[in-house]
Amino acid sequence: MHQPSARIRTRFHEVASSTVAVNSEACYRAGQFDHESWQAVADAGVWRLAVPRHFGGADGTWWDFVAAFEGIASGGRDLGFNLSMVAQAGLIRSLLKHGSETQIDRFLPRLMSGAVGATALTETRGGSDVAGTTTTARRDGDGYVLSGTKDHITHGPIADIALVLGRVPEVGSRDITLFLVDTSTPGVRHGEVEDMLGNRTSPTGPLHLDHVQLDRHGVFAGVGRGLEIIYDTISLDRLLYGVAAAAFLEPVLEESMDHAERRTAFKQPIAEHQYVQGRLTDIRFGIETTRWTSYAALEAVLAQRPEASMLCSIAKYQGSEQLVAGTENAIRLLGHLGYMTGPASRRFLDGLGTIIAGGTSEMQRKNVFNQMVALRRAGQAAGERAA
Repeated sequence: MHQPSARIRTRFHEVASSTVAVNSEACYRAGQFDHESWQAVADAGVWRLAVPRHFGGADGTWWDFVAAFEGIASGGRDLGFNLSMVAQAGLIRSLLKHGSETQIDRFLPRLMSGAVGATALTETRGGSDVAGTTTTARRDGDGYVLSGTKDHITHGPIADIALVLGRVPEVGSRDITLFLVDTSTPGVRHGEVEDMLGNRTSPTGPLHLDHVQLDRHGVFAGVGRGLEIIYDTISLDRLLYGVAAAAFLEPVLEESMDHAERRTAFKQPIAEHQYVQGRLTDIRFGIETTRWTSYAALEAVLAQRPEASMLCSIAKYQGSEQLVAGTENAIRLLGHLGYMTGPASRRFLDGLGTIIAGGTSEMQRKNVFNQMVALRRAGQAAGERAA
């Protein structure tokens, strides 16, 4: 199995330690996006890593991006910042894989240089049921006019570029379509930032589209291909939740080990107590199972293997659940200090948000079951043909 580059991971760990980690607390208290650090990691080349050289990239791979992402997660210590990176990475990969030459030329240089992207799928009534979108577009000459409201969108209040899921009713039942929107276009309005329980450095909120005029290049990958493309797009998003979780929990475990070795109870370090060892090893188990599931998912995605979608949902599920379990264990080990408002409680609240964001844990179970059924049937059909 491929593994991310330790050299790239270390380089971006240092970048994040001197930017994201420094700004994180102030941005968190203010509920603000860290534009300074976002620009710093962009200037360091994070968005160019997996982009071919002829598009202005570093000609690397998505394994290189994962290495940088791990470094930023462990060095920056800001889970919200990582969730923002997940949203950006999925958009860039989708643009590279499905975008036209004009769309790539129009949007990719901006995204690599620090423009903020969003993938606007959900609406108030639909939630995770993205096929229930009511955002609609009608033909207008060679282009389209797009109207609707997207809710609970990562970067909705600040995005420069958005990939928007809508429908084109005039084409019939297979009408769900993606649109690429420059949010400076007349008719686009950013909503207010939602007051979140955690992940306050990753602004989430509505994106309103009121008769937004798009040229023919506004349609992404063809009318009617919206669901097909978006399911491919969010596959990377899902596995990156797992990557982020494992990397984010590494320093949490180190701090917990240090505390357990320094803190004494009943005349010995609490690390000597079996119940403390159990909590520490649970964090390690969570890190390793999540990390290697995520790596397997990335390998399957890049090789376009049939089990890729299932592994991505497993990585998302494991990442979210282990973030909650790992940060809760850290609080329990700290005792009263952990329950006080501070880094430990913040990390728990941030982790809690990931069981909802990016597709709930319940939705990942549904996805995994559906893929299990599909793979089983495919295997049975292959066996019958062979017979």
